Amino acid sequence: MIGGAVLVLVCALGSAYWWSHTSGRIAALAVAADVPAGQVLTDRDLRTVQVAADSTVSLVPASQRESVVGQTAAVPLAAGSLLSRSMLGAPAPPQTGQAMVAMPVDAGRFPPSLTAGSTVTVVAIGTRQDSAPAATPSAVPGGSGPRWPGVVLAVAPAADGRGGAVVTLRMAAADATDVAATGAVALVERHPGEN
Repeated sequence: MIGGAVLVLVCALGSAYWWSHTSGRIAALAVAADVPAGQVLTDRDLRTVQVAADSTVSLVPASQRESVVGQTAAVPLAAGSLLSRSMLGAPAPPQTGQAMVAMPVDAGRFPPSLTAGSTVTVVAIGTRQDSAPAATPSAVPGGSGPRWPGVVLAVAPAADGRGGAVVTLRMAAADATDVAATGAVALVERHPGEN
């Protein structure tokens, strides 16, 4: 008799566990690796996860994976985040008074942990080894150059294979023009709330 009661209890607990873990769950797409805004999504950028269904959260069902591959990330996508349709499409253009600028940064002149969303200060340090002299003064008294604040939109390895990167920043339009005309730069990562 006790054995029967234990069996009933085990079955009831097992059923409750199974129901709580299977009911209301759907297969949805999540981001497998960090994807910068503007990059075309590949199959390797996506993974399938089981999540609790909630009508207030816009998710992309795993069954739509083929329609997502080949689309462009409209915003930086962080690994592990759930994918929604609003994250796909053309990246938003800069706001009024802002601009985007891409610049080469030599190895050792940026933190290796630099990712999309990082807040940085661009510091002019002189001319690039493989370029003409900088368009702006490369040094000011004390040996440091001009500085400009910005937010990283993307970081990609430089094509020369020397460990540098091409970093795309969002910053004030006037600053972006100055940075584009500058020679070699270094990037200093800052806390997002600092000026």
